[in-house]
This record gives sequence, structure tokens and C-alpha cells, in this order.
Amino acid sequence: MYLARLPDKINGCRYLIRQSYADGHCYRSRDLFDLGDDPSRFIVYPGGNGFFIDPSVEDAIAEQGIPVSQDDLEPIFMPFLSPHIRRVIDGFDRKSRSRSPSDACNPAETIHRFDRFRLHFLKLGRVDHREMGCTPDRFYAGLQHKSRDEIEYDFLAAERILKPDELAHYTYQIFDLQRCFSEHFARSHPEGLDRDRMDRFFIKTLCQLSRDESFWMGSSGESGLRQHLVRYAVMYFDSCFPSGDPFQDYLRDFMNRHRAHRPPESVQVSLDDSARLFGVSVDALKKMDCRALTRQYRKLALKHHPDKGGDPETFVRLAAAYEKLLKRKTIN
Repeated sequence: MYLARLPDKINGCRYLIRQSYADGHCYRSRDLFDLGDDPSRFIVYPGGNGFFIDPSVEDAIAEQGIPVSQDDLEPIFMPFLSPHIRRVIDGFDRKSRSRSPSDACNPAETIHRFDRFRLHFLKLGRVDHREMGCTPDRFYAGLQHKSRDEIEYDFLAAERILKPDELAHYTYQIFDLQRCFSEHFARSHPEGLDRDRMDRFFIKTLCQLSRDESFWMGSSGESGLRQHLVRYAVMYFDSCFPSGDPFQDYLRDFMNRHRAHRPPESVQVSLDDSARLFGVSVDALKKMDCRALTRQYRKLALKHHPDKGGDPETFVRLAAAYEKLLKRKTIN
């Protein structure tokens, strides 16, 4: 279950308790209980630091064949709890708010790239295509078995951690706007790019996402821009890139671009996998000298580089295999 916040012409907003449920090959959402414009009226304070949720909420949801408990409802009402009581209970590890992700996770490739970009920025502070290629499936466990509506409300809550000076970089990276620029500084210094061109590309990308049926699978149709995407349009056009020292920014970018890439130690590539990545047999790979190995690696790196449209995971594994093989041949 989760909390949905809908715009209301009379009261400003209205809150609903919703639930995601499986429907064939997708997940949909359904309304369970209408909380009106003030969910706090369903919180009962018996005295001291205690509280409980009005039993009428449990009864109404149970009548729909969905048994719930106070533990199930507490996370939904937590934002509306008395600030004093919230401070008292925040230090406790509440079971309803600390569920570990399931061990059975869908492959990362099944997660929409827009969801992956958002999650990477919110958890890591950036979107790095090379890191995404070797991210474990469990990283995306929080996106599993949920409707599109619930996922969007989860992101809405998570985006509250963003500071005002991060919003411009957030929209720039999650919509991958650097794709429409060839400037070498497009990744690190978007403030120096043509803003009109960036605006046109953003609008085009936003509209494509709004029409993407695979992204909105299980959701009802909407005319015009999807309601869940309106906030990104506001976020993009109301935010500016923070200003900085151009010389220091250029110097920092120059140093970062000339650092040698070292793949994570967790990326392990066997000899058979290395041979397949280099497109030769194991025997041929063993006979290659350092010069031939480097020549073949550079050729394949250009093909698989993410900036050239290649697969990030393949590029990372190729780099790890090359470094391991080169070290072995140098020692021998």
C-alpha cells in the first residue's frame, strides 16, 4: 500500500490509500480508501507518546477483501503524525519501515532506463553510464512488483532530498540531455551549452516519455502530458545551473578526463569470457603480445564505448579483461 496525493479544485489536494496488484504481465493500482484533504483526522492519540490509526480505516479496507494491520498503515500516516511523537519514534527501527529487499530481483535490463537514471542520481548523486553497466540487480529491488503509479509516488518522495541548486543537474542527467551535444564539456558543464537547443531536446524527450506505452504499462490513458511528468517540466524550466569559476571548472574537468580508468575489482572476467569479448579463440588470445592485445582492445573499445552508442556493461567487462591480460603478459 502507498499514499497518493491528487490535486483537488476545492481543497487543493486529496489523499488516497492505494495498492499495486499484478494483472497479467503488468502491475496496476487501485483505490482502497479516501482520506480526504486531512489524513491526520484518522490518527488517534490516547495519551503520552502513543497513537493508533482509526479502526474504521482497517475495516473499510478489509471489506474489500484486503486484510491490513496497524503496522501496514503506520508508514502511510507517518508524514501526518504529531511532530513531537515523530521525533520520539524516529530512533526506533520500525518493522514497517525497514523491510529488506527480496532476494529474487528481476534483471536490471528489465527496468526502464528513465527509472534507472533517476535511482542512480538520487542514491549516488550522478548518472554514470559505466557504473550502471555493473550495478547489481538488487540495486533496483525497490522498483520491483509495483505499479507505475506507486513507483512515481516513491520517486516524488525521494526527490525531496534534492537541494535547489541540484535540480537543474538532476533533470539534465535523468533525461540524458547530453546526447544532443557533441561538445567535450557537455557531460560536466551543461551551463555552457546552447540553452535553446537544450530546451527543444528536453521537450522532445519529455513528450516521447509521455507517449511511451512500455513505461506507462498498467496505467490508464491521459490526454496531453502525463500528470506525473508535469513536475519535471516545472523543475527544468524553473531551475538554473549553479554558477562557478570557469577556469577551476575547466581544470577539474581536464584532470578528470585524463585519469586512467580502473574498473571495479568486483568485475571478474574469466579467460574464456575474455576471448569472447576480444572475438578470438583462447589459444589466439594467449599468443597475443602486448602490442597486438592493445591494438585489438582499442578497436573494440571504440565500438562498445557508451558515448558511441555501445553497451556500458560490455565496455566495463572489456576494460577489466584488458587490464588483467595486459598485467599478466607484462609480468610474463
